[in-house]
Amino acid sequence: MKILRRIFGIFLLALRASLRTKTVFALFLLMATTVLLLPAVVKGDGTPQGDCHILVLYTLGFSFALLCLSTLWAACALFAAEIDNQLIQLSATKPVRAFEFWLGKWFALLLLNAIALFAVYSAVYVQLRWKQRQSGWQESVQLVSRSVVHPLLPTPEEEAQETYLLLEKQKALPQGLSKAQVLRVLTTKAQERYTIVNPDESISWRFQLPRPVATNELITVRLRFDTEYSTRTQVSGVCRVAPAASQAPALEIPLDDFSLQEIEFDISCEAFQQTQDLSAINLSFTHTGNPAKASALMLRFRKDVVVLTQGGSFEANFLRSALVHWSVLALLAAFGLTLSACFSLPVAVFTSTILLLLVMIGTSVTEVVSVEDEKEWLKKPGILVSRGVSAVAHHALRIDPLESVINGERIENRALGEALLWNVLLSPACFGLLGILILRRRELAAGD
Repeated sequence: MKILRRIFGIFLLALRASLRTKTVFALFLLMATTVLLLPAVVKGDGTPQGDCHILVLYTLGFSFALLCLSTLWAACALFAAEIDNQLIQLSATKPVRAFEFWLGKWFALLLLNAIALFAVYSAVYVQLRWKQRQSGWQESVQLVSRSVVHPLLPTPEEEAQETYLLLEKQKALPQGLSKAQVLRVLTTKAQERYTIVNPDESISWRFQLPRPVATNELITVRLRFDTEYSTRTQVSGVCRVAPAASQAPALEIPLDDFSLQEIEFDISCEAFQQTQDLSAINLSFTHTGNPAKASALMLRFRKDVVVLTQGGSFEANFLRSALVHWSVLALLAAFGLTLSACFSLPVAVFTSTILLLLVMIGTSVTEVVSVEDEKEWLKKPGILVSRGVSAVAHHALRIDPLESVINGERIENRALGEALLWNVLLSPACFGLLGILILRRRELAAGD
């Protein structure tokens, strides 16, 4: 209990110190201006869907970016400024320990971020519901939450392993590359691999639904076709949907649309009311274009073919998005506190900003790097640093919650749990341990 009281005391001191400054109020004023004025300043395509995209993606995205920078810089100042000004000696007295300092200040940042996110998300939600009552919004903008189901396929890693074994058996492995390098390239290709459907050809998939679907529900099928050189062409074909556990006749849906855009259609499960267990479905597509004129259609079966089922309420999904953002802010707060314990304030802010930029561009660098670049020794250090930063930030950036919300896709509990586990528990614990060890060894911070 004494430890909890000391942590709570540090928590209150850090909270009061933050509220005494003008930074918090300036941040809330800036976010309020963003939430209220940005949707009016940034113009979309004039459609309700475009206005909804701006309200969610731009407003929440820009507000979250502001919170990321302010959280990181505020965390960098909590220890560094006090140590540089020798103010930490006023509170660094026994029996208060270093880890109690760290936890108290981290909890204060968590609370401030939670309040800021709650205010921003509440304001955006109120605007969404208010705009939905306007003419044209309610008919064309549906605030829903749907579970995304992908076809039953081997994972990219499993497919890469199978391809590697086949190349090894055929003695066709590229020379001069390690097994890890070859598997990384094969995994990337597996993720982006296209399936080609020529005229008069068919392709089929099987989907295992997350739960049995009732007969009064809708199933949505989403497809996105491509062509060679990404040229726009007419998509002519027939989709057939049938339950996998029965011999019920398939429901046929003709397609007549353009490639390079998403094609969606809804299916009422009342057509399968004779089926006892509608927990898996089969989907097939037949290209009915003229073989003499129509070009082949391409689609990435791991990304461009999905089935959507009802997945709870929009409000619950909106809350999940806020929790994902809060978990990222918790990680940034822990990282900033560790830098604050290691360096002076200017060095900590500079280092945190550079590393934040590396996180933003690290994934792009690792995706476009070629095998030839890996062989050049001058480029290897940059590639290794980018991959290291990208690997550390992988769990923090694995989910794009705003894209999921705007597309009506449910943020699954497993993905949310992984984000909270890595961003709020495991990664902050590692950063906190490092920061506490360094804090205990700094001469001016020896308070225990």
